[in-house]
Amino acid sequence: MPFSAEDLALTALVRILPRSRYRLAAQNDARFQSFASNTTRIAYRQQGATPAFLLFSGPGQNPHAAAMAAASWAEANWRPNAIQRKVRPGVVVVHVAPGNQLTPSGPVAGAAVPAVVWTVDSATGRVATEGSGPGSPSGAEIRHAASSLMRGVPSPSLGELDLAERGVMQLRTDGAPRWASGLGGLILIFFALRYGLAALSSVLLLWVLLENPGTIGTRGTLLYVGQLLVSVLLLAGILLGAGVLFNFRSMALRVPGFSSAAPATRNLTWAGYVAAMIVLAVLTDAVIPSLERQTLANDHNTNYLRVTATADDDGTDVYVQVGGEVTLDLSKWPPAEWTGVAFKTSNPSVLSSDSSQASGDKPIAHFSAREVGTSRLEATSADGLYSFQARVEVFAQPSPT
Repeated sequence: MPFSAEDLALTALVRILPRSRYRLAAQNDARFQSFASNTTRIAYRQQGATPAFLLFSGPGQNPHAAAMAAASWAEANWRPNAIQRKVRPGVVVVHVAPGNQLTPSGPVAGAAVPAVVWTVDSATGRVATEGSGPGSPSGAEIRHAASSLMRGVPSPSLGELDLAERGVMQLRTDGAPRWASGLGGLILIFFALRYGLAALSSVLLLWVLLENPGTIGTRGTLLYVGQLLVSVLLLAGILLGAGVLFNFRSMALRVPGFSSAAPATRNLTWAGYVAAMIVLAVLTDAVIPSLERQTLANDHNTNYLRVTATADDDGTDVYVQVGGEVTLDLSKWPPAEWTGVAFKTSNPSVLSSDSSQASGDKPIAHFSAREVGTSRLEATSADGLYSFQARVEVFAQPSPT
């Protein structure tokens, strides 16, 4: 079922305008007369570091000439300024015509700024999107539009296109205040620095646990899995917030709630997001560690006053009671690495070093648990080829019952 360049332009632009923040220009717009005669529709985006043209050409029109003229206009008019220090314009021309009239798809040589021609066979719906320019929309939008028209779906009306553009303008005028964006950015930076790396490592640890479900069963292990899940949610929240705040791939215009045209809905969504992140932070910093210590304190079947860790415990958590002793035995390392092993703790007020190996002896060290808290236990061979690290959780002595 053949379709026209106007049909494809309407179908594609009704989705592209709100998602990529393009605007429409009239064919008689005096600014664009140098290439208007070779186009049927003109869309452009002039804000930000990657302003761009999206042009549609039909049969009998010259898409390469349109691309060259639009690139020259973009190079002359979209330039760096005091606010936008770096600008990289781009041009995409979509040529819609029967297959025997199509020009080759791909980058346009000699253009003043990066420019490409995409082609759409109006008889078969075949789409070629070779290359892309700065700020250009996804080629998937053009393929989606062509596929829709080939299935017999009618193209949108001019009213629908106008409504899509007005949605973009409404989002521009009703954007979040600058102070709110700045505050949101500071909160995200704090969460990224405080929880980002730990959450990323928790994703890997959670994957290992899920691959070995037999290790999940005791209450302590379930609490540990809960901590990993909370960390994963924190990481997802950080990525979501950053994507919306900085409008990565037009997320601010696509994520439900955050993209609402109603300011009250957007504000409520942001408030819920901040509240959820605070709850996750409280869970990971206070609630779950408290439950872990309570579980350990009530576990009378394990001796947490004399705890031994070996090379097999590298990367795990070790638990010891206040007043107890942790023995780190790394004799599983090759004997050639025994001499000169360096032992240390990250928080001596919580876990202090008592003694370590004599020269030539097995790499064994003893540490005393001084007070409630957390400390890293580390060891490194003299040549740096072997290392050990574990997190030691020191908990209070259980109350008598």
